[in-house]
Amino acid sequence: MPWTNVTYMEEINRFVILARSGRFTVTELCEQFGISRKTGYKHLERYAALGLAGLQPRSHRPHHSPQRTDEAIEALILAERRLHRTWGPKKLQAVLARKHAIEQPPACSTIAEILRRHGQSVRRRRRPGAFVAGNDGLTVPTQPNHVWTVDFKGWFTLGNRERCDPLTVCDRYSHYLLACTARPNQQFKSTLQAFRALMRHHGLPEIIRCDLGSPFASNGLGRLSSLSLWWIEQGIEVEFMRPASPQENGSHERMHRDLKAEAIQPPSANLAAQQRRFERWRHTYNHDRPHEALDQQTPADFYQASTRRLGEGDKPLVYPRDQEVKVISSSGHLAHEGRNYHVGDAFAGKRVGLRLNSAGRTELYFANVHLGHLAYDAEGGRFTPAAYVAPLRLPPAPLRRPPAAAGRAGREQAPSPDPLP
Repeated sequence: MPWTNVTYMEEINRFVILARSGRFTVTELCEQFGISRKTGYKHLERYAALGLAGLQPRSHRPHHSPQRTDEAIEALILAERRLHRTWGPKKLQAVLARKHAIEQPPACSTIAEILRRHGQSVRRRRRPGAFVAGNDGLTVPTQPNHVWTVDFKGWFTLGNRERCDPLTVCDRYSHYLLACTARPNQQFKSTLQAFRALMRHHGLPEIIRCDLGSPFASNGLGRLSSLSLWWIEQGIEVEFMRPASPQENGSHERMHRDLKAEAIQPPSANLAAQQRRFERWRHTYNHDRPHEALDQQTPADFYQASTRRLGEGDKPLVYPRDQEVKVISSSGHLAHEGRNYHVGDAFAGKRVGLRLNSAGRTELYFANVHLGHLAYDAEGGRFTPAAYVAPLRLPPAPLRRPPAAAGRAGREQAPSPDPLP
């Protein structure tokens, strides 16, 4: 014989029926059912007033909640979340105050609860970081256009089965996204055209930070490629990150995550449609999206164009008088003292400088970049010419407090620039 399962409501109905039968006292029944006399009399009073309907469970929710978020504000939160599905409570709180002029927006915890209640957000466990973010001697920007970060977002396939390689350029100080260009490939010529157009509009930075991927770097001397050589010719310092260290460009990689979620999935039909989508998203990222590192202000509030303009003419590099100027052949070789040195195909046709140092070694320079020195390796009783990189071992730069674009503390060190009109 199976066990009989009795529900909570069946027990209450049985208690009331036995109590109204007059065969038992309320005290005896309360002891038998394991409830207090107060609870027993409460069920009897409700049955006398409303019958069996009065025994149904009642909500303990208060009739009035003075701290409840207004329905209009809750609707604004949900509307902004539908427009920007990657924005969290902090950004939505800033948007309520900035865009909708709400003097006292709800707390971040309240906004998070509203999103969860409407199925717009779910709790997830934060995974511990696999990499520790650090400066490691990289330049800390102190003003707009001090450091630009560049990278190619991973390629994807468009609706017409063509390839799209998004080229992104960001100002490290203000987090202003200068360019998000849909390119058909990562080749040097098309990338150079994109940078020419970008620098004609925004001017030149002091430093460009990039990884060791193509077309930014190569396996040649100084890791310089044809593109990075062109940057140096424009008076821009090139700063390479360590291999397999995306944490050194963390803010740029974080921007890529939002780009993928909001402007790539799903991809557009063709390259032109994808570019229009990128431009709309870039405007939102620069002018509407609050940035936590900027105290929930937008990058457009901090960025202003550079005063350094792009030199359109190909002016030859000028070297100091103590350096002998040589021209690299079309095959990438340097002729010096009767020997040929393979410098690299990227240096073909470029002017380099040679200087004999106090140790008797010949140093090789391109512009102000010390590529290394020429040396000879003896193999089989004869000399084999070789050129290799002997990088400058500079002392590590002292760590500085982050600038205005990196947090509140840095604002005391560098004043915020005036926003664009």
